[in-house]
Amino acid sequence: MVILMLAVAGLAACDRQPRVNPPTEPAAPIDGPEAKASPAPRPPGADTMLPGAGPVSFVGRWAAEADWCFNPRGDRVPIEITTTELRGYENRCDIQRITEISEGYEAALKCDAEGEARYERVRLTATKQTLAISWMDRSDRPVRLLRCTTLAG
Repeated sequence: MVILMLAVAGLAACDRQPRVNPPTEPAAPIDGPEAKASPAPRPPGADTMLPGAGPVSFVGRWAAEADWCFNPRGDRVPIEITTTELRGYENRCDIQRITEISEGYEAALKCDAEGEARYERVRLTATKQTLAISWMDRSDRPVRLLRCTTLAG
């Protein structure tokens, strides 16, 4: 009799299929030691330089006029900004420090322009299509640039 009950219980267990969540429902959380582990720590300052971590990213190519996006050389070229530097016509600035603020970022730059080194502080406020750069040690009046979004620009 016990063997018969075990066989029936075994067959009933075989009939159950694991529940698969439909695409409109989120999956159940993973329950195990991996789920309880803390995420790996991020390098210092990484959160303020990654898109999606706060204000819209300033990384990209930007120009004062849309036509400038297509200029490969000359004084009317776009500036290129990465997480580590800002490059423009006859100048290059290393981003030495960057701080996320509510409306964007403030950065300390070491710039080399025409053979001379200068230290500058800037505020970068970006939307999807525009970037305002305020040179804090100068007039602090923002310079507005357009994002170069085409493949050629």
